[in-house]
Amino acid sequence: MTQLRDFNAAAAKWDEEPRRVKLASEIADAIIATIPLSTEWDALDFGCGTGLVTLQLAPNLQSVTGTDSSSGMINRLEAKIHDGGFSNVRAELCNLENGDLPTGRYHLITSAMTLHHIAEIVPLLRSLKTLLHPGGWIALADLESEGGRFHEDPTGVFHHGFSSEELSAMLAEAEFSSIAITTATKVVKNNQSFPVLLATAQSI
Repeated sequence: MTQLRDFNAAAAKWDEEPRRVKLASEIADAIIATIPLSTEWDALDFGCGTGLVTLQLAPNLQSVTGTDSSSGMINRLEAKIHDGGFSNVRAELCNLENGDLPTGRYHLITSAMTLHHIAEIVPLLRSLKTLLHPGGWIALADLESEGGRFHEDPTGVFHHGFSSEELSAMLAEAEFSSIAITTATKVVKNNQSFPVLLATAQSI
């Protein structure tokens, strides 16, 4: 059984890794370039961590709620919201894997580098779909299949990335439509290049 990672312990220094900050920025850029965002939209960023993607998307949306199962991560995001004066961003402690669902409906749900930490993905996608308005978008960024070379510490890693076919099949099983897979960016780590895929789809 895969042991869960203690993200509370990692939260305080999470933003001190330049590669992680750069990756989040590039994923946010890819989402902005791919989906026709609107300042009339309400969005949910699932597995938001310290809000690196959440806060970059915020200027393009009416509101964005960052949710995470780690109280340490949520505390960091709340501090950044306060310090940055973000009036349209809020943080919510929420474990969607355990069936916790945030209140409200959304036009967009995003997730960056979270899926590989989720054991059962299709049930989660089905839960997320219930939170979307009809025609609402989902945008999921994660590693392309990498055979276990990316993480030095595999604690909390249930999947060593995903193929385009796997992501498409999971979204289809969860009854999303207009499924598209592109390459958002790549991560260079230990002299190896790891593509990061962006899967987008719409609620039927």
